[in-house]
Amino acid sequence: MADGKQYGKGQRDQQLTATQEAAHASQIEGRLKDLHTCMPGIIASFDQDTQTASVQPAIQRIFTEKGPVNLPLCVDVPVAFPGGGDFFLTFPVKKDDECILFFSERCIDFWHAKGGVQLPAEYRLHDLSDAFAQVGVNSQPKKLTALQMDGAELRTRSRSTYIRLTEGTIYVKGNIIHEGNTNQTGNVTQTGNITQTGSMTLAGDTTRTGATTTSGVITGAGGLAISGGAGAAVSGNMAITGGDVTADGKSIKNHHHVEHDGFNTGNTV
Repeated sequence: MADGKQYGKGQRDQQLTATQEAAHASQIEGRLKDLHTCMPGIIASFDQDTQTASVQPAIQRIFTEKGPVNLPLCVDVPVAFPGGGDFFLTFPVKKDDECILFFSERCIDFWHAKGGVQLPAEYRLHDLSDAFAQVGVNSQPKKLTALQMDGAELRTRSRSTYIRLTEGTIYVKGNIIHEGNTNQTGNVTQTGNITQTGSMTLAGDTTRTGATTTSGVITGAGGLAISGGAGAAVSGNMAITGGDVTADGKSIKNHHHVEHDGFNTGNTV
C-alpha cells in the first residue's frame, strides 16, 4: 500500500506539473498572438501632407471558431523614406503598394506629434496602433523586372526611365530637365532629351543619340565636325569671321570665276 500510495502521489504530481506547464504555455501563446513585431502590409491610402498611410496587414489571423480573419487596418502609420542629415530619397506612395510594417514596443503617439524624447501616451506594447511602414518590398507577383546587378539604379517599375551608377559610368534613360548648373568631368551617354535651364560645364566627352535643341548661342573653341547623316542646315544668316568655308575643296573666300565681260570675280573690287 505504501508503494501504491507513493506511486499515486507521484502520478498526481506529474499530472499537476503538466497541467501547470500547459497553462503557462497557453498564457504565453495567447499573449504572443497579440504581440506584433513586423509583417508585410498593403497601402490602403497615403496622406501626402502628414506623410502617413493606412495599411492593411497582409497576413491573416486564424481563429478556431471563425477561421482566417483580416487584422484591423493600421491607421496614421508614418512612412519611412531613406535619408540622413538633410538629404532624403522620396518617391510617390500609392494605393496597393506593398510594404513592411514594423511595430514599436511602446506607444509612439507623443513622439510622432512632438518629436524628441517623450513619455508613452498609453501603456500598450507591440500594438497594431504603433506601426511604421517601409515601402519598397515586393512579393513575387510584383517583383521588379530586368534587375541590374552591376551598380546602383534609380528606376521606374517598368524601367522605361532610369539612372544607373556603375564603376566610372552613369547611364541615363529618359528626358533630363536641368534646373541648376551642371559640371561634368566624366563621360555621359544620353538616349533621351535634355532641357537645360542653367549653365553646363563639361570637361569630358558627351555622346548623344538624340536631338539637341538650344535657344541660345553655341560657342565652341574646338571646332565643329559633322559626319554623315543629313549634314547641317542653317535657317538664317551665317557670319564667318577670320576663316573660310570650303565645299568639296573649293574655297568660298578665294573662289573666282569669269564673268560675261571677261573679268574674274574675287574678294576685291
